[in-house]
Amino acid sequence: MMRLLFILLGVLLAAAVVTHVFIREPGYVLLAHGTTSVETSLALFLTALVLVFFLLYGLVRLVIRLWTLPGGMRDRLHRRQREAARRGLNQGLIEMSEGRWERAEKLLVRSARRSPNPLIHWLTAARAAQMQGAYTRRDGYLNKASRCEAGSDVAVELTQAELQIAHGQHEQALATLNHLSELVPRHRYLLKLRARLHHQLKDSAALFSLIHELRRQNVLPEVDITEMENQSALDLLERAARDGDLTEARRVWENLHRDARRRPELVLAYARALVELEDVEGAETLLRTTLKSTWDERLVRQYGTLPLEDPVKALNTAEHWAKQHGRDPVLLLTLGRLSRRAKLWGKARAYLEASSGTRPDPETYRELAELLEQMGENERAQACYRDGLRLAVE
Repeated sequence: MMRLLFILLGVLLAAAVVTHVFIREPGYVLLAHGTTSVETSLALFLTALVLVFFLLYGLVRLVIRLWTLPGGMRDRLHRRQREAARRGLNQGLIEMSEGRWERAEKLLVRSARRSPNPLIHWLTAARAAQMQGAYTRRDGYLNKASRCEAGSDVAVELTQAELQIAHGQHEQALATLNHLSELVPRHRYLLKLRARLHHQLKDSAALFSLIHELRRQNVLPEVDITEMENQSALDLLERAARDGDLTEARRVWENLHRDARRRPELVLAYARALVELEDVEGAETLLRTTLKSTWDERLVRQYGTLPLEDPVKALNTAEHWAKQHGRDPVLLLTLGRLSRRAKLWGKARAYLEASSGTRPDPETYRELAELLEQMGENERAQACYRDGLRLAVE
């Protein structure tokens, strides 16, 4: 505004100066061509020259405007279309967030046709169709999304796999994820979807093979990865024991994370698998080594049930533990069992009676009752059986 005011003042000042000059000295202009001549005042000539200049300038501008008019109209039309597409996308996303799937789908599809970047429209429309159970339309939108932009294959297939998993289309989802694994094997979201699918399918082998990469890339919270690791490893160890496959049981154990090999539930499962697969010495070494750093009643109990060829050696190991955990009722039970297996009846009875006195337990009473029967104390054995049965019922 100030600039325009200064220009106007400058023009008025220049006009005043020129007018003053021409009043004092009007001058004249003579134009001649052959026998023809035109004479006029200088002021009139300059005025005519200025008028001709502005006339020509206006004519040139008009021609340029007319020449560029179609392109300008197209640009304005495209701007209006882009703005309409933007509004349609925004409103569609709002409708999605508020759970109005049908309305969201219509807005997104309608605005996709006018959008310069329709990929997000089609992907979100596919989600809206999925929420309505319209799986044919969903697949159609995904197909359009895959064709609308170069390099969008991964984004489209990830969305497709996610929606297939949510719909329970496990076979289709598995095929989609397998194809993606060839393209982007270490993609974080791909790993997350694969873990989710294998968990739903209870495919422990496939899930177990993902654990290392899930943890390395921090794809899921550690608590979730740990749960998946435990479940898959427990299942694989149980399966290996059932199939009589010692090599597979060892492979599973060796592929566990270092911290996982200290978890009592996994140590217990592996020890039981080793016993089932007739590697009792391996189970004893595993339990003894683990109990040095991680004291757990389940492992102590399992140690007492090992069918060892040399129970005296195991008894000595357990008695060494008693120096630190002497009043542990489960350790006393284990000591009693090992003493009984070593045919040390008096020691076995003392340990078992101490265990039941510290913490009465049906298992301890049963072990003591069997020992008393071996020793010929049938009446006392029957009393222990009754005490154990009463505890079990309670």
